[in-house]
Amino acid sequence: MDKPDRLIIERTLDNEASPEEARLVMRWFQTPEGQAWLSHRMDQDEAAILSGSEEEWVDGPIPSMAMYQKIMERLRYRKLRRRLLYAAAVLIPLFLFAGLFWQMDRRFDLLVDAGMQEIVVPKGERMQVVFQDGSRVHLNAGSRIRYPKQFGWSERRVELSGEGWFEVSKNAKRPFIVELGLMDIKVLGTTFDVKAYEEDQMIMIALETGSIEVNASNYESFRMEPGDKALYDKCSRRFEIHRSSDVTKYSTWREDRLIFRSEPLREVLNTISRNYNIEFEVKDTSILDYSYTITIDTTDWRIALKELEKITPIQFKEKVDKIEVYKRD
Repeated sequence: MDKPDRLIIERTLDNEASPEEARLVMRWFQTPEGQAWLSHRMDQDEAAILSGSEEEWVDGPIPSMAMYQKIMERLRYRKLRRRLLYAAAVLIPLFLFAGLFWQMDRRFDLLVDAGMQEIVVPKGERMQVVFQDGSRVHLNAGSRIRYPKQFGWSERRVELSGEGWFEVSKNAKRPFIVELGLMDIKVLGTTFDVKAYEEDQMIMIALETGSIEVNASNYESFRMEPGDKALYDKCSRRFEIHRSSDVTKYSTWREDRLIFRSEPLREVLNTISRNYNIEFEVKDTSILDYSYTITIDTTDWRIALKELEKITPIQFKEKVDKIEVYKRD
């Protein structure tokens, strides 16, 4: 800023300048050059006053002193304002980021360990669980599932032991992963049935819609397409994939229907035991070689056992706490 005319400066110090002239001089006084000039002028005024004659000069407030005080107040205000603006420039983005982080943390628990929830379905019962993302699972009898109270930032992971029919909400950025112990199933959005009871030798996966990626030890990951049925033998660690004309039959347990296709009696009894909450004691192990192709559509276990008795020479005898299984003579 250029230095104002000397006469305008003098009129301003004598409080005789117009408002426009005074504003011009005031702005100049706020510059380093104006501050130096004003300080020098103050020194000159002080030197011109003879010792002992100060009162002759003071018949009212000294304009230059009042002006100086006003200028210094404005300078202090401007410095404070600059510091506040600088602080705001630094802090406001931090506050905005903290607010966004808080909102994300409420959804995904980025900082807090939300812990795990576990649901155990007793034998003879079924249950449906709806997750916070809208995905859901129907759990068959004797199943257990563990899942976080809040899904993580990059994935949605659950642990299953037993049988469940999943309907997964699609989210490509946060895949849904089902841990089965010996393998993981990675899902983007699909419906499928998985049977993986700890006591069973086989793990079965039947894909109805969408696609899933299966990752198991000693195997490269592979994709399943709708209509695929995968079987994994826990003992031999072998995988088999078959095409099925109707994979939905593997999840008919949700409708109280049990479908067996050439299933050995051992598997049939295990399934009935879980679904009806009854215990079997086999008196003649030779009958375990019998296989069954049958559909059981009833909630009454007694009717179910009578259906089995019709097609093979076995007999069930009801005791207090169990059902004994005999080979019929």
